[in-house]
Amino acid sequence: MKRLLVAATSVTLLAAAALTPAPATAEPVKVTQLARLGDAKIIPGHSFGPVLAQGAGLPIDGSSAFITGSSDRARSAAEDGWRRAFNGLPAQVKQAVPPHLRPPEPAKPAEVTVAPAQEPSSSPVPPKCYNCVAITYDDGPVPGSTERLLDILKRKGVHATFFVVGRNANAHPQILRRIRDEGHTIGNHSFSHPDLARQSDGTIAAQLDDTDAALKNQAGLDPHWMRPPYGSHDPRVASAAGARGMALAVWDVDTADWQHRNPATTCKRAVDGAREGSIILMHDIHEPTVDAAECVIDGLRAKGLNPVGLDEMIAHPEAGHVYTRAD
Repeated sequence: MKRLLVAATSVTLLAAAALTPAPATAEPVKVTQLARLGDAKIIPGHSFGPVLAQGAGLPIDGSSAFITGSSDRARSAAEDGWRRAFNGLPAQVKQAVPPHLRPPEPAKPAEVTVAPAQEPSSSPVPPKCYNCVAITYDDGPVPGSTERLLDILKRKGVHATFFVVGRNANAHPQILRRIRDEGHTIGNHSFSHPDLARQSDGTIAAQLDDTDAALKNQAGLDPHWMRPPYGSHDPRVASAAGARGMALAVWDVDTADWQHRNPATTCKRAVDGAREGSIILMHDIHEPTVDAAECVIDGLRAKGLNPVGLDEMIAHPEAGHVYTRAD
């Protein structure tokens, strides 16, 4: 025990010596004469302006700051050496060292808080099609009238929607592909134009599937719009369309162009009945309807409306939903 106390005493003396700061020395030319307090002038931003000594309020120069930094580094090195020596002592010897002479605990690194990365925001909702109305044409494509209508639409810079009959798509694939290539919306209008609400479930399915196959085979299209012939539908028709990823598009503006076959009447009914979000019904198989196309477009624009295809007015239609207008 006596030897243990002697060792502890020796360690204590060594620790005290290690932790006693040595006097700072510097060459005389390094130290600037301290100015008298009354003569000190602080010049903010000046490269030769004096540095205020911590807690003293007196000006010191860069040499004094260098000496202070050197002393701090020497003390830190002594503390590190004493800490390593202390940690190597036997436990009983450590206990014999007075607490105030034991090495200080090393400073803990500052805690860094890392903010979690934000989840990417959801895709923005597409902007509403301002003052848009959908102009739609049923029953094609057919040579002559459909092609002439496409010429007018292209010249006027307008997209429309074509609800095509499956057997016509198979008969005139080159016109179908032109409709696609010129940016128009293409929808399913059954294969042979029956009243679907009066058909069996099997016939409804066949009419939709055969038309989908025609559009796929002839133009690589998967339609997401369907219009039942005559606008006739029931929950079975809506369900069958929805199961195939299609929404139903009927209308709120009926020009009855197939009945009167008068270009002026078609134009007047289309323009007078339209308001933002309207769906206008016409037929591209009738020449008088094609004759009215330019009047319809100009009349809608003069009214402040924007004639577009359904894909532009309703960007993401809900499968199985029946749309009579955009809202």
